[in-house]
Amino acid sequence: MSEEYRYRVRHRTAYDYTGRIDLCHSVAHLRPREEGDQEVLSHRVDVSPEPHFQVDREDYYDNGTLYFEIQGSHEHLEVVSSLTLVKTVKEIVDPRSGVAWDDLAQRAKPSDAEESGLYLANFLLPSRACPREPAIDAFLQPSLAPGKDSMELVEELMSRVYTEFEYDPGATDTSTPIQEVLEKKRGVCQDFAHVMIVALRRIGIPVRYVSGYLETLPPPGQEKLQGADATHAWVEAYSKANGWVGFDPTNDRIPAHQHIKIAHGRDYFDVQPLRGMFIGNSSQKLVVEVDVERI
Repeated sequence: MSEEYRYRVRHRTAYDYTGRIDLCHSVAHLRPREEGDQEVLSHRVDVSPEPHFQVDREDYYDNGTLYFEIQGSHEHLEVVSSLTLVKTVKEIVDPRSGVAWDDLAQRAKPSDAEESGLYLANFLLPSRACPREPAIDAFLQPSLAPGKDSMELVEELMSRVYTEFEYDPGATDTSTPIQEVLEKKRGVCQDFAHVMIVALRRIGIPVRYVSGYLETLPPPGQEKLQGADATHAWVEAYSKANGWVGFDPTNDRIPAHQHIKIAHGRDYFDVQPLRGMFIGNSSQKLVVEVDVERI
């Protein structure tokens, strides 16, 4: 038995500059992925001022990627992504893999290829935001019981991040190193996903970073504030038995219909919603607004 949920999402990113910008090159990961439980009904991205050049393509991980270039002088940049989609959610399956995390004879090897042709080494090796970090061993050790199922271990680590780390939006930013997150034990969804990634790659479990949105509901009797939602991040771990399985350490849950997936990669820097460079003499003010509405 399965259920369908329809969503409308509006994601607005706006930059106000204190001076004139003469040239802007940007890359956006805003198009949702079409996967087994997620069907995109419509999607568009509106950029103001209008780009002189833009192109839609797929990146190395088959994520939808928009490149655009603005050549004229401007003091404001606005990018608005609007989408509708359907999530089809079946009964949640037990993610156990049947393989122990310490069974070296059966563990996935970096040369093992997926159906998509991407090698698992992409999600086993260190990356920019998820380097080898010796401090992760102290976090890992209490959970490394011999013979424990690899996905059971992932689920346990998810719950431990949820209980041992404090959600604190002011504690970190996108440049905060993983070592500092482990020391402070506080951060946001991006940080918690990176902690999971560093830990699991350390013991040879392939894992990837996922960017997207999460439907949030207001307290009973209160109206939902427009623009109050935000982008979200979680991880997907791989086993031969079940393929890629999602785990959300920020909320201690396996993602279902309320998680809307946009892109996946090695870490945050592979799938930033919007990044780029500009030429000009200016500082900037950034505003991000996200609305996730069930329809």
